[in-house]
Amino acid sequence: MNKTKKLFNKKQIRDFLIINLGVFLMAFAYSVFIDPNNLIIGGVGGLATLLKTILGDFSIGGYHITSSVLILFFNIILLIFGLIFIGKTFFIKTLYASLVYPVYVFVLEIIIKALGPNFINLTNIGNELSSQLNVSDSVIKVIMAGAYLVFIIFGGVISGIGLGLAMKKGSSTGGVDIIQQIFLKYFKIPFSASLILIDGTIVLSAAIYFQDLFTILYGFSFILISGFVLDSVAFSGFNSRAVHIITKEPALVKAKIYEILARGVTELYARSGYEEKDFTMLVCIMSNKEFYKIKSVILEIDKRAFIYVTRASEVHGEGFSYDSPDGV
Repeated sequence: MNKTKKLFNKKQIRDFLIINLGVFLMAFAYSVFIDPNNLIIGGVGGLATLLKTILGDFSIGGYHITSSVLILFFNIILLIFGLIFIGKTFFIKTLYASLVYPVYVFVLEIIIKALGPNFINLTNIGNELSSQLNVSDSVIKVIMAGAYLVFIIFGGVISGIGLGLAMKKGSSTGGVDIIQQIFLKYFKIPFSASLILIDGTIVLSAAIYFQDLFTILYGFSFILISGFVLDSVAFSGFNSRAVHIITKEPALVKAKIYEILARGVTELYARSGYEEKDFTMLVCIMSNKEFYKIKSVILEIDKRAFIYVTRASEVHGEGFSYDSPDGV
């Protein structure tokens, strides 16, 4: 009996759901914390917020131009550039997230609008304080700086988690990613430099337009926070560590690692430079929690064991990025 091949397997469905979760978290951070408060964070979202502020009540055919519409417009233009200058493969990989992101932003805009103008809108709160305290705008900005910083922190963390989840599953979110790819391909400008160039230009332009130093501080704070969280989520594996163990009892230590952690162990044959003796070094990838669990066991077997730990920036393989096949 022939089995019908499934269109999508469980891993593909899981990856698709995680990508959607990641894109939604990015849209949530932008729509709830960033855009309503006119915080310029760089990227297509920052550019959309800046243009929305400049355009004010501008509308086409009676429809008010919102940030989601501007993001969709920019993403479509950038997708076309990506197709022309980078290629079909990158275009297909980028297409879904580039289009679904502004859709999520649009839905969240409707929800936030329904909740009322005072819903987490720091601009309105600042205006109320200004009228009640009868002080200058500069004083109000200083008073409100803490509130804006909280929004930047939460927005940056949530956005970084979302982008990290999407990237971890191999999805590109489009936007300035496309410009970065073009800069790398044709001008050999690395991602780190092009990101600073693009986002820095957007944030600096906003600071000049608003004539406000806080715009630069908020923008770069968001970029740093989201970037740090992104690295932690996308490239930390499972918060894993590569543990190197030099011991006189490698067989016993290896057996305990198998028994307690059920982790694979690699044996490296090395030679000491001082004593000029051959020895076996064990290498095992494990989480922080697992390391502290096994460390005491190793030292019980060999109290003179030499252990050093390095951070595994990314881990792919059985037990980490996929489960053991059935029957193996």
